[in-house]
Amino acid sequence: MSAPDRFGRPEGGRATRPARILVVEDEPEFAELLVLWLEREGWTTIVAGDGDEALRLAAAEAPDAILLDLSLPGRDGWAVLGALRVQGDLPILLVTARGAEADKLRGLRAGADDYITKPLSFPELIARVAAVLRRARAPEAASRDGASGDGRIERAGLELDPLAHEVRRAGQAVHLTPTEFRLLHHLASRPGQLVGHADLLGAVWGEPYRDDVPVLRATMHDLRRKLGEHGDDGLIRTVHGLGYRFES
Repeated sequence: MSAPDRFGRPEGGRATRPARILVVEDEPEFAELLVLWLEREGWTTIVAGDGDEALRLAAAEAPDAILLDLSLPGRDGWAVLGALRVQGDLPILLVTARGAEADKLRGLRAGADDYITKPLSFPELIARVAAVLRRARAPEAASRDGASGDGRIERAGLELDPLAHEVRRAGQAVHLTPTEFRLLHHLASRPGQLVGHADLLGAVWGEPYRDDVPVLRATMHDLRRKLGEHGDDGLIRTVHGLGYRFES
C-alpha cells in the first residue's frame, strides 16, 4: 500500500469511496445549506467553524477537497489557505463574500483551485466542486490509462511528475502550487503548439474562467518567476493576444 501524504490520502491514488468534502464556514445556516447540496451529490461532508478546527480536520479526516470561507474567527481563511498549501496539494475552493478582483487574484495566486463569491448559485457550486475533483484525479487517470508510461514529461531540462506533482528544472526542485503545476503540465504536454487563452483557462481553472485572462496572466507571471525565467525568452513564450507556446 502506498504511504499516505500529509493529509492522510494514499499517494498512489484515492480509494473509490465517495468524495469527502471539508466545509469551513462560521455561519451555521449557510454551512447547513452547503452540506445539504454536497450530500445530494452523494459526497460526504465534515464541517469546521473556524480556522484552527479546519487545519485539525484537514490533517485528521483526509478530505478530498475543502470549501473555505475567508472571513473566519481567529485564524482567517488566508492563513488557513497558506498553511494548507505548505502541507500539500489538497484541492481548495474559496467561498467568500469578497468579490473584489484583487481578492480573487490573491486567492488564486496563493494556490486556491477556485474562487466563488457569495451570493452564489448552488448548482454552479456543485459543478465547480465536481470539476475540481476531476482535475485533481486527472494526472492519476492519465498515468493509468495513457500510453506514456508513468506520465512523466522531460523536455529542455524540465522534468514533470504528474503523480507526485513534482517539478525539476536542471535537476533542482521547483515548488509550484497545484494550479501552477496544471498550467505548466498543460503547456509542456503540447510542445510547440499555440495554446489559446480560453483553452488554458478552461483546462486549468474550468469553464467559468474561460474569459478571465487577468487570472491567467497573473499565474503565468508567478510560474515563470519560479522557473527562473525573465521576460519572454524562456521555455514558455507569449503569443501576444492569442495565448502561449511551450518551446522544446
